[in-house]
Amino acid sequence: MDKKVIGIIVAYTLIMTSLLVATFGADWNPSGYDYSIDGQSLTIEEGLFSKETETVDVSDKQMEAVLFYLEVSKERSLWYTDVTVIGLVLPFLLLGFIPERRPFQKFIPKQWYIIMVAAITLLYAAYSVTGHLEHLGQIEEYVSQLLE
Repeated sequence: MDKKVIGIIVAYTLIMTSLLVATFGADWNPSGYDYSIDGQSLTIEEGLFSKETETVDVSDKQMEAVLFYLEVSKERSLWYTDVTVIGLVLPFLLLGFIPERRPFQKFIPKQWYIIMVAAITLLYAAYSVTGHLEHLGQIEEYVSQLLE
């Protein structure tokens, strides 16, 4: 193994380890919202790294609370899918830098390989970012309704 291959392996390992630890170890998601439930009390945690908390009595706001739970769950689900897709696509992106180790090199020219991998990445990124923005808008709307 040469230095380029070792560099690719190290880069992939560092990126995926940090994503997996943040996602599953720290229960992180890009919306920055989380919650905890204690009886009729809902604690909304807001912030990506330093959490601000607000506690709300949801006994008379059950519907808004359930919709809030649902949107946060959808956001987490989309983020878990993003982490999976990153884990699948990242090796193809990184191997584009090593022409002799590139997959499908006998069938696909280098330029087409790079174009296809970049197109797949950009299409998924467009889908993912719009999904995250949609969920974030809904989450913020439900938070404002709960905090009224």
